[in-house]
Amino acid sequence: MPCFPGNRRRRRSEEVMMFEDSFTRRIFISKVLMIVAINLLITVALMTFCIFHLGTRRFLLKHWYLPLIAAGVLMIFSFMICCCANCFRRSPQKWILLVIYVLCHALLVSCLAVRFHPKLVFIAASACALIVVLLGLFARFAPCDFTGCWILALVFGLVVMVMGIVAIFIPSFKIVYVSFGVLLFCFYIVIDLQMLIGGKTHRNQFDESDYILAAMFIYSDIIFLFIYLLELIGLIDS
Repeated sequence: MPCFPGNRRRRRSEEVMMFEDSFTRRIFISKVLMIVAINLLITVALMTFCIFHLGTRRFLLKHWYLPLIAAGVLMIFSFMICCCANCFRRSPQKWILLVIYVLCHALLVSCLAVRFHPKLVFIAASACALIVVLLGLFARFAPCDFTGCWILALVFGLVVMVMGIVAIFIPSFKIVYVSFGVLLFCFYIVIDLQMLIGGKTHRNQFDESDYILAAMFIYSDIIFLFIYLLELIGLIDS
């Protein structure tokens, strides 16, 4: 699981850099979405190679501990984002950290994808893309503001974590757990997209120096939404 949104989504009340005009905001949004798109293309390319290259597929299936290592590194990133977010605002370390972040996600999602039939992976990816587009439209045009709901998001994340622990001991409970996981990351995506859009209608927003952090949050939300969708589709198929 990525870090809970409580600290990471709280606006820095004394340091917020307000955008000068709507044009600057549009440039910021375009930059963030471009970085997210590149990250997703790299992840999809690596995942596709792992799925269809027999040697790599066998290697990932044999070395089952690799996703645990990737998850551990991502957990370290979560603490870094909460405790020393300035590391992700300075060059060149922010780009180095972003590359490591993307590669860890790519390894994690590839290790999971090779355990499923390619048809199921394609269905999950298509469903994820459709859901993200719909959530993007909702975040843009919905009259309600979710950027101040970080406490609710934190509680929701803790509930899903507890459900995951329960699912380890009660396998039949897993489908409920992954279903709530899908809802959780849909909620996260809406919050992060509204923080990206910003404006007077949203209580909190990313500032101009946070384009790497914004891209990391949205990219991670999409990846974990795909992971939960793939798990859900795999459970339904089985």
